[in-house]
Amino acid sequence: MALTCSKCDAPAIYFRRYTSEALCKTCLIRTTQRRVRLTINKRKMFRETDRIGVAISGGKDSAVLLQILHDIEADFPRATLHPFTIDEGIQGYRDKALEAARSLVNSLDLSLHVVSFKQLFGHTLDSIVHNRGETRRGACSYCGVLRRHAINEAAKELGVDVVATGHNLDDEAQTVLMNILRGDAMRIVRTNRPRELSVDGFIPRVKPLMELSERDIVAYAHFLDLPFHDIPCPYASDAYRNDVRAFLGQMEYKRPGTLLATLHSGDAIAASLSEQIAPGLQNTCARCGSPTTGRICKVCQILEEIDGR
Repeated sequence: MALTCSKCDAPAIYFRRYTSEALCKTCLIRTTQRRVRLTINKRKMFRETDRIGVAISGGKDSAVLLQILHDIEADFPRATLHPFTIDEGIQGYRDKALEAARSLVNSLDLSLHVVSFKQLFGHTLDSIVHNRGETRRGACSYCGVLRRHAINEAAKELGVDVVATGHNLDDEAQTVLMNILRGDAMRIVRTNRPRELSVDGFIPRVKPLMELSERDIVAYAHFLDLPFHDIPCPYASDAYRNDVRAFLGQMEYKRPGTLLATLHSGDAIAASLSEQIAPGLQNTCARCGSPTTGRICKVCQILEEIDGR
């Protein structure tokens, strides 16, 4: 027997397992946008006059992010959206993703700003990985540090007040568990820092999709026929995250709600430990002047490692 929509009794085309809702196409789109609105409001992510930088990769998550924010911010005419992409320099991958990103941005009558690793650091990720020599550092270790810095530099170039990224519920739950497994619970505090406690020198970042599952995002992108690039990064097999993703995926399938429970546990840990980190107590990198917890920031350490070979 065919399922009917839990909201309107029309034929259902999607079952949201962690809320036990069968949804028609219209209600899938409406409830997905509503979940994002609630997340934005609950976590006080935006202000009515914000210049909002939207980090898009060309993938499904950031495509859904930009499309939903475009719809939401239509109600706030004094806010503006400024999409940008970081080009790491991964031949045969990033160029295809850039095509998808440009297609989406053009369809929304916006313009795309691109910042590259080559422009900022003098190296592409391909060249860094190819020349890493004896180091045991994985490609994702280089990319993660440099990409975070590149996003901040792109945000400064655009003069935005806040940056929205496409991290979804699966991503956030994985990050919480990874930090616990690594014995680095304090990192949960740093990655969950609310906008009002942003660090000088860093443009605040928010994650409007953080309570939306990857399955929801795939379904939303599919039924709205959004352009996106769905080929995985060729360096992704290096990532420690893959093992955590597989475990949490199995748990969510057997026990729907596991991802949300993990996210909420991360929020509780961050709230409990936040008093142990003084937001304004930051060093300045002796080489580039960026905020850092040590004497030399990780970006400069990596560039020194690369250039010193």
